[in-house]
This record gives sequence, structure tokens and C-alpha cells, in this order.
Amino acid sequence: MSKTKTKQARRELKRDGARKIAAHQRKTAKAATISTNAPKPPKKKQKMQAQPVQASQKHDVPFGEYEHILLVGEGDFSFARSLAIEHGCANVTATSFDSDTEVREKYPNFESIHDELTQLTPPVPIHHSIDATKLSSYKHLRCTREDDDEGQDGWDTICFMFPHTGGLSTDVNRQVRANQALLVAFFKSCLETTSAKQRLQILASQVHKNHPSPLRPRSQFLRMGGRIVVTLFEGEPYTLWNVRDLARHAGLKVVESWKFDASQYPGYKHVRTLGTIEGGGAWKGEDRDARTYVFEKIPLVADSDEEKELEKETGVKKVKERTRTRTKRPRKGSDSDDD
Repeated sequence: MSKTKTKQARRELKRDGARKIAAHQRKTAKAATISTNAPKPPKKKQKMQAQPVQASQKHDVPFGEYEHILLVGEGDFSFARSLAIEHGCANVTATSFDSDTEVREKYPNFESIHDELTQLTPPVPIHHSIDATKLSSYKHLRCTREDDDEGQDGWDTICFMFPHTGGLSTDVNRQVRANQALLVAFFKSCLETTSAKQRLQILASQVHKNHPSPLRPRSQFLRMGGRIVVTLFEGEPYTLWNVRDLARHAGLKVVESWKFDASQYPGYKHVRTLGTIEGGGAWKGEDRDARTYVFEKIPLVADSDEEKELEKETGVKKVKERTRTRTKRPRKGSDSDDD
């Protein structure tokens, strides 16, 4: 065989080898594409569970050891027990809407909790048959703060955990309206603004603290700057209550809100309005997502009719006019009284 034919044979062998390698690469790439585009088996559905609150997201407990705290609408009083014993809150007063007999019938564990609270030094005052919408009408619930340097009376914090009217109706809209009415009446009772006369009393004291008008109230149920704490479940129908808007409309300042963490209150158990279910049941309120809202008491703002009534009864000029007088700037070239 000549040298020329030998070279041609070698070149043909190289070409055949290159074709085989290219064909193998195309086959491998095609197989990889098919496996990538192949439909994946469906995943099993996962059950939706409430996510635990991470340590970095936890909010401090909004109750101080020496604050004067009024608890409203207690069930078995396990929340009051947690504040007094686990958190060391020394000035807690706890109330329930139910009578003493009803509480003992609904919640069997109240007996032991009652003994713990009443054996403390000093004991935790427990009051039954207290309507949250008429709080300020109960004279024995008023908080006198003799040790306060500012000379102000009133509670530091009023707390209503999971307010609910109960199963008054199966209609969602009626339930929403009923619970909104409950919250509004509760807010106004804390602020003592249930009636027009009460509002005028407070407005008169704001206009002139030393004015000798009979409209001036003797003391405050919730001190100025005091807080109202409300905890509600998240999701409908609770979000339909619009608790923030209700509080603003009542004259409160919305301060903050955060996810409620029941584990921060050892010994606390959420109970139903209707009472404990025999056998415990599968429903546990502590495992449901909930949110705590904080509102602050701020000075009331008088409307035009109230301004006229105040001027008529007290002889004090309108608040708006007094404000304009205080903030009026001196004209150019005039002397200032600030020297």
C-alpha cells in the first residue's frame, strides 16, 4: 500500500471516531433533557399549623411588676394567676362577667386557682358579675394611687383577653356587630365617656385643671397615658371587627400590636365562654394564632357643640382659641415676652 493510501485510511478512521464520539454526546444530552423535563410525582399535602414565635420575634410581656392592672372578662382566672405568680405582678385585680357560682360550675380548676390567688400576700382581689361595658360605674373597682408622685388616680393597664359576646347568633354579620358594640362600650367605659355629661366633665378638666366647675370629675378610672390591652384571634371573623378603628373612634391612640405567645404566660389556658368541655376536647385556644393590641389614653378632643357647651358652663374660652393665643407669633419689631 502506498503512503498516500495509508494517510487517507488514517484520516477516515479519525473521522469515524469523531462521528461516533459526537453521536454518543448527542445521545447523552438528549437523555439528560428528557429526564429533566419529566413530570415530578405530586407532593403530599402538608397540614397548616400555627408557626411558633421565634425568640427574636417575641415581644416583652406588657405588664410591669408594680403597675396597677385590672383584668376584665376572666374565665378560670388562669391568666390572673400567671401574672400574679409567674410574673410577680403585685397589683393585679381580676374580674369576671360570670357570677362566682357560674365560674365554679363552668371551670372546675377555678377552685385551686382561687385558693392560690387569695392566699398570696397581699391577696389578689377577685370580683364576679362585672360587666366590661360598665366598668367605671363600679365604685369598688376604682384604683386609688396614694403613692403616686404625680397625684393621679387610675389604673395603669386594663386588659381584656379574647373578648367575645358568646354564641348570640349564627349569623356572621350579627356576631360582628355585637362584638364591635361590646368593644366600643368597653373602651368608652374605661375612658368614662359613655355619656355626653361624662365627656364634658373630662373636657372641662383638660381646659382648666384648677377650674372650680362642677363638671370636673373627681378622679380617673384609667389614668392619662394608661393603656388598654386587648388580645384577639387572627383571621375572620375577628379581623372584621376592625378593633384599631373602633379604638381610634372611641378616642384612644393605637400604640402597637404583636403576635400573642401563650407560652410567655405559664399556667395560662384559654377557656371557652360556655365553659370547659368534658374530656378536654380537641380545640385549644393557646394553639391558635392570636394578636395583642395596645391602646393609650390621650386627651379628648372636643367637637364644636362641646366647645360651646364648655364655654357656657365654665366660662372658659374655647380650646382652639386658647391654643391660637398661645402659639401666636409676635409681629416684626414687637417685643417678645419670652425674655
